[in-house]
Amino acid sequence: MKKGLIIGTVILVIGLGIGYYFWDKNTKEKTYSSQLSTLLDEIELSTSESAIIGATYQEYWGEIIDRSIPTSTMSEALNISEDEIEPFLNYSNTAHFSTYGGNSPRGLEQGNFDTMLAIVKLAKSEDTAITLKNYDSITNKLTNLKNPPKKFESDYETVLDLYEIYNSFVSLSTQPVGSYVEYSKNINSTYESLQSKIKTTKIQIQ
Repeated sequence: MKKGLIIGTVILVIGLGIGYYFWDKNTKEKTYSSQLSTLLDEIELSTSESAIIGATYQEYWGEIIDRSIPTSTMSEALNISEDEIEPFLNYSNTAHFSTYGGNSPRGLEQGNFDTMLAIVKLAKSEDTAITLKNYDSITNKLTNLKNPPKKFESDYETVLDLYEIYNSFVSLSTQPVGSYVEYSKNINSTYESLQSKIKTTKIQIQ
Protein backbone atom coordinates (compact mmCIF):
# COMPACT_ATOMS: atom_id res chain seq x y z
CA MET A 1 0.00 0.00 0.00
CA LYS A 2 1.40 3.33 -0.99
CA LYS A 3 2.37 5.79 1.75
CA GLY A 4 -0.09 8.40 0.48
CA LEU A 5 -2.92 5.90 0.51
CA ILE A 6 -2.08 4.87 4.08
CA ILE A 7 -2.07 8.46 5.26
CA GLY A 8 -5.36 9.11 3.48
CA THR A 9 -6.90 6.06 5.10
CA VAL A 10 -5.73 7.14 8.56
CA ILE A 11 -7.12 10.63 8.04
CA LEU A 12 -10.43 9.15 6.89
CA VAL A 13 -10.63 6.88 9.95
CA ILE A 14 -9.79 9.78 12.27
CA GLY A 15 -12.36 11.94 10.50
CA LEU A 16 -15.02 9.28 10.86
CA GLY A 17 -14.12 8.83 14.51
CA ILE A 18 -14.39 12.54 15.20
CA GLY A 19 -17.65 12.73 13.26
CA TYR A 20 -19.09 9.83 15.24
CA TYR A 21 -17.99 11.43 18.52
CA PHE A 22 -19.84 14.65 17.79
CA TRP A 23 -22.86 12.79 16.40
CA ASP A 24 -23.04 10.61 19.51
CA LYS A 25 -22.55 13.61 21.79
CA ASN A 26 -25.30 15.56 20.05
CA THR A 27 -27.66 12.56 20.14
CA LYS A 28 -27.09 12.02 23.86
CA GLU A 29 -27.65 15.71 24.59
CA LYS A 30 -30.92 15.74 22.64
CA THR A 31 -32.09 12.60 24.43
CA TYR A 32 -31.17 14.00 27.83
CA SER A 33 -32.89 17.31 27.10
CA SER A 34 -36.06 15.49 26.03
CA GLN A 35 -36.05 13.28 29.13
CA LEU A 36 -35.54 16.26 31.42
CA SER A 37 -38.37 18.16 29.76
CA THR A 38 -40.68 15.14 29.98
CA LEU A 39 -39.84 14.72 33.65
CA LEU A 40 -40.80 18.34 34.31
CA ASP A 41 -44.16 17.78 32.62
CA GLU A 42 -44.72 14.69 34.78
CA ILE A 43 -43.90 16.62 37.95
CA GLU A 44 -46.38 19.31 36.94
CA LEU A 45 -49.13 16.74 36.30
CA SER A 46 -48.39 14.88 39.52
CA THR A 47 -48.54 18.18 41.41
CA SER A 48 -52.08 18.73 40.13
CA GLU A 49 -53.09 15.21 41.17
CA SER A 50 -51.58 15.68 44.61
CA ALA A 51 -53.24 19.07 45.03
CA ILE A 52 -56.71 17.56 44.58
CA ILE A 53 -56.03 15.02 47.33
CA GLY A 54 -54.59 17.61 49.68
CA ALA A 55 -57.44 20.03 49.03
CA THR A 56 -59.97 17.31 49.89
CA TYR A 57 -58.30 16.64 53.24
CA GLN A 58 -58.15 20.36 53.91
CA GLU A 59 -61.78 20.97 52.96
CA TYR A 60 -63.34 18.24 55.09
CA TRP A 61 -60.96 18.79 57.98
CA GLY A 62 -62.22 22.37 58.09
CA GLU A 63 -65.83 21.30 57.59
CA ILE A 64 -65.90 18.89 60.53
CA ILE A 65 -64.33 21.51 62.79
CA ASP A 66 -67.21 23.86 61.97
CA ARG A 67 -70.19 21.48 61.95
CA SER A 68 -71.52 17.93 62.14
CA ILE A 69 -71.85 16.21 58.76
CA PRO A 70 -74.54 13.62 57.85
CA THR A 71 -73.33 10.33 56.45
CA SER A 72 -75.35 10.90 53.28
CA THR A 73 -73.57 14.21 52.69
CA MET A 74 -70.14 12.62 53.08
CA SER A 75 -71.14 9.74 50.83
CA GLU A 76 -72.29 12.00 48.01
CA ALA A 77 -69.45 14.50 48.27
CA LEU A 78 -66.65 11.94 48.57
CA ASN A 79 -68.17 9.44 46.14
CA ILE A 80 -68.15 6.50 48.54
CA SER A 81 -71.10 4.49 49.82
CA GLU A 82 -72.71 5.01 53.21
CA ASP A 83 -71.93 1.36 53.94
CA GLU A 84 -68.22 2.16 53.54
CA ILE A 85 -68.54 5.05 55.99
CA GLU A 86 -70.52 3.14 58.63
CA PRO A 87 -67.52 1.22 60.08
CA PHE A 88 -65.95 4.56 61.01
CA LEU A 89 -68.97 5.53 63.10
CA ASN A 90 -68.12 3.82 66.37
CA TYR A 91 -71.44 3.33 68.14
CA SER A 92 -69.73 2.77 71.51
CA ASN A 93 -68.63 6.40 71.45
CA THR A 94 -71.26 9.04 70.71
CA ALA A 95 -68.51 11.44 69.66
CA HIS A 96 -68.22 9.31 66.54
CA PHE A 97 -71.79 9.74 65.35
CA SER A 98 -74.94 11.77 65.65
CA THR A 99 -78.52 10.52 65.48
CA TYR A 100 -79.79 14.01 64.71
CA GLY A 101 -82.87 12.96 66.68
CA GLY A 102 -85.33 10.15 66.04
CA ASN A 103 -85.01 8.48 62.66
CA SER A 104 -82.97 11.28 61.10
CA PRO A 105 -79.78 10.36 59.21
CA ARG A 106 -76.68 9.47 61.19
CA GLY A 107 -73.42 11.30 60.69
CA LEU A 108 -70.15 12.47 62.15
CA GLU A 109 -70.14 14.85 65.11
CA GLN A 110 -68.57 18.28 64.87
CA GLY A 111 -64.92 18.29 65.93
CA ASN A 112 -64.26 14.62 65.22
CA PHE A 113 -61.56 15.36 62.67
CA ASP A 114 -59.48 12.20 63.16
CA THR A 115 -62.37 10.09 61.91
CA MET A 116 -63.08 12.58 59.12
CA LEU A 117 -59.48 12.32 57.92
CA ALA A 118 -59.74 8.53 57.99
CA ILE A 119 -62.88 8.67 55.86
CA VAL A 120 -61.21 11.00 53.36
CA LYS A 121 -58.21 8.66 53.26
CA LEU A 122 -60.54 5.80 52.27
CA ALA A 123 -62.31 7.93 49.68
CA LYS A 124 -59.01 9.01 48.14
CA SER A 125 -57.18 5.69 48.48
CA GLU A 126 -57.21 4.90 44.76
CA ASP A 127 -56.12 8.41 43.76
CA THR A 128 -53.42 8.31 46.42
CA ALA A 129 -52.10 4.98 45.14
CA ILE A 130 -51.85 6.42 41.61
CA THR A 131 -50.15 9.57 42.88
CA LEU A 132 -47.58 7.62 44.89
CA LYS A 133 -46.92 5.32 41.94
CA ASN A 134 -46.28 8.35 39.74
CA TYR A 135 -44.10 9.83 42.49
CA ASP A 136 -41.97 6.68 42.56
CA SER A 137 -41.66 6.77 38.76
CA ILE A 138 -40.54 10.41 38.84
CA THR A 139 -38.03 9.65 41.58
CA ASN A 140 -36.54 6.78 39.57
CA LYS A 141 -36.35 8.85 36.39
CA LEU A 142 -34.59 11.67 38.20
CA THR A 143 -32.08 9.17 39.61
CA ASN A 144 -31.39 7.93 36.10
CA LEU A 145 -30.70 11.49 34.95
CA LYS A 146 -27.89 12.12 37.42
CA ASN A 147 -24.41 12.73 35.98
CA PRO A 148 -25.82 14.91 33.17
CA PRO A 149 -23.84 16.12 30.17
CA LYS A 150 -21.89 19.24 31.14
CA LYS A 151 -24.23 21.35 29.03
CA PHE A 152 -27.19 20.33 31.26
CA GLU A 153 -25.59 20.40 34.71
CA SER A 154 -27.35 23.63 35.65
CA ASP A 155 -30.71 22.38 34.33
CA TYR A 156 -30.36 19.17 36.31
CA GLU A 157 -29.62 21.06 39.52
CA THR A 158 -32.70 23.23 38.91
CA VAL A 159 -34.94 20.19 38.48
CA LEU A 160 -33.34 18.62 41.56
CA ASP A 161 -34.27 21.71 43.59
CA LEU A 162 -37.79 21.50 42.17
CA TYR A 163 -38.03 17.84 43.13
CA GLU A 164 -37.26 18.63 46.77
CA ILE A 165 -40.30 20.92 46.97
CA TYR A 166 -42.40 18.42 45.00
CA ASN A 167 -41.37 15.67 47.42
CA SER A 168 -42.57 17.73 50.38
CA PHE A 169 -45.84 18.56 48.65
CA VAL A 170 -46.69 14.94 47.83
CA SER A 171 -46.00 13.99 51.44
CA LEU A 172 -48.24 16.78 52.77
CA SER A 173 -51.01 15.99 50.28
CA THR A 174 -51.18 12.29 51.03
CA GLN A 175 -50.35 12.27 54.75
CA PRO A 176 -51.85 15.25 56.60
CA VAL A 177 -50.21 15.93 59.96
CA GLY A 178 -50.34 18.55 62.69
CA SER A 179 -53.23 20.86 63.43
CA TYR A 180 -55.67 22.07 60.79
CA VAL A 181 -54.16 25.57 60.89
CA GLU A 182 -50.59 24.24 60.60
CA TYR A 183 -51.52 21.84 57.83
CA SER A 184 -53.37 24.50 55.84
CA LYS A 185 -50.47 26.92 56.19
CA ASN A 186 -47.86 24.33 55.20
CA ILE A 187 -49.68 22.81 52.23
CA ASN A 188 -50.75 26.20 50.85
CA SER A 189 -47.27 27.72 51.09
CA THR A 190 -45.61 24.59 49.68
CA TYR A 191 -48.04 24.53 46.75
CA GLU A 192 -47.38 28.18 45.96
CA SER A 193 -43.60 27.60 46.10
CA LEU A 194 -43.90 24.53 43.91
CA GLN A 195 -46.02 26.25 41.28
CA SER A 196 -43.60 29.19 41.16
CA LYS A 197 -40.61 26.85 40.84
CA ILE A 198 -42.30 24.88 38.05
CA LYS A 199 -42.86 28.08 36.07
CA THR A 200 -39.28 29.28 36.40
CA THR A 201 -37.88 25.82 35.65
CA LYS A 202 -39.97 25.55 32.47
CA ILE A 203 -38.59 28.87 31.30
CA GLN A 204 -35.04 27.64 31.91
CA ILE A 205 -35.11 24.19 30.37
CA GLN A 206 -37.90 24.19 27.75
